[in-house]
Amino acid sequence: MSSKIPVAISFSGIANLLGVLGVIGSLLFVGLELQQSQRIAQAQQQQERIAAFLNLIGSNNAAGVDWQSTVYEADSEASEQLSQAEIVRRNNYHAHLFNYENDYFQYTQSLMTDAVWDAKLQALSFFYNQCDMRVLIDFRMRWFPSGFNEIIKTLPNSCSDD
Repeated sequence: MSSKIPVAISFSGIANLLGVLGVIGSLLFVGLELQQSQRIAQAQQQQERIAAFLNLIGSNNAAGVDWQSTVYEADSEASEQLSQAEIVRRNNYHAHLFNYENDYFQYTQSLMTDAVWDAKLQALSFFYNQCDMRVLIDFRMRWFPSGFNEIIKTLPNSCSDD
């Protein structure tokens, strides 16, 4: 003798279940979109801060002023000891460091692909190994995010004095 339990599937019960699942799915999607929008807004703010620094460094280049000497060392006379070419090179080096710091932020927010980030790391390694400029990156590292500092510390080092 077989005992069968009748299964009653109602159309309204299935429709309610599908409706609830649809609402949950929609809420999850909206939540993910809000997270992404927040990351993009933060990245835009970071980019605007970097642009302000780049404008400042460009103004220093135009005026023949070494940004490092005047901002960090508070020694405008140190600029006078450098040639115009040295000033521009040092200022441009700082500009690149601001860009790489911004790239790091973009990457950590998943707004940059791994392939682009890998290319950025190759370029950062090139700048890191400009040994006569090492003092600038070493000085700036105190203000970089700790994760970015850790990445810099893993770059190949071809400078003999470090």
